[in-house]
Amino acid sequence: MTRKQRKKGKDWCRAELIVIHQCSGNMRVKQIGQLIGRTESAVRTKAREFGINLRLRGRFHQSVKYPAADVELARELHAEGIALSEIAEKLELPAGMVKQYVYLERRVQA
Repeated sequence: MTRKQRKKGKDWCRAELIVIHQCSGNMRVKQIGQLIGRTESAVRTKAREFGINLRLRGRFHQSVKYPAADVELARELHAEGIALSEIAEKLELPAGMVKQYVYLERRVQA
């Protein structure tokens, strides 16, 4: 005899799935769950079920330290001939980080 699977919690509506899809990559799972009134594990499970990637991307990624606009500005200023130390001072960034971005030792994904 097979066991009947018990369903826990309330049924999912289409709007909740749309919210998960639209917020994926831009919001943390906990925030998405709070937005739609679901637990983190419920959101993760439903996203996995529908093939939705919940990893944060771009400026929302947890390891982003400096905005892409600042990095691009640093590159433009360097192309105009401004010294790295001046760029670092103007943008209030560490000189080593400016060097890494300007010489493409560290890259920023758009």
